[in-house]
Amino acid sequence: MTKILDAASDALERIGVIVVTAILLAVFILVLFGIVFRFININFSMYEELSRWGLVGMTFIGASVALKQKQHVGINMLVQALPLSVAKICIVIAYLVSMLSLVIAMFFSFRAAFGAANMTGDIVPLSMMYIKLTLPIGMIMMLTHLLAGFVKVFKAKDIHSVLIGS
Repeated sequence: MTKILDAASDALERIGVIVVTAILLAVFILVLFGIVFRFININFSMYEELSRWGLVGMTFIGASVALKQKQHVGINMLVQALPLSVAKICIVIAYLVSMLSLVIAMFFSFRAAFGAANMTGDIVPLSMMYIKLTLPIGMIMMLTHLLAGFVKVFKAKDIHSVLIGS
């Protein structure tokens, strides 16, 4: 079970990095062309909406990559100062609270995304559902990373290897 979760978590991290990199490159090109077009008096209003959507998607997918790489901020001094058995209990509680919060947020974000199926962008006639789906997709990726870390807590020899944040 641990190997499957680790493999899934690693694969989702790689996919997340590729997706975020592609979105970042696309947003950079959109904004660059938007600036150039403004200087030569060509109105290309779609770039603003597309770049905004790209930043939204990049944020939600990128957050899952940051979680996997332990780049989220965490205050772990207290937990690291505790005896290992007590620290593990605190870490288990932190994982459970994080996973429960993600499941609840996923439910409502899926509901919001599917509720926006008939809404389109102001300029680009694309369903807002696709843009809003980046939030629950990012949360599914985060949940996978948390599950992979959670199963390691019980066998951990040190607390630093299983902390959620840095």
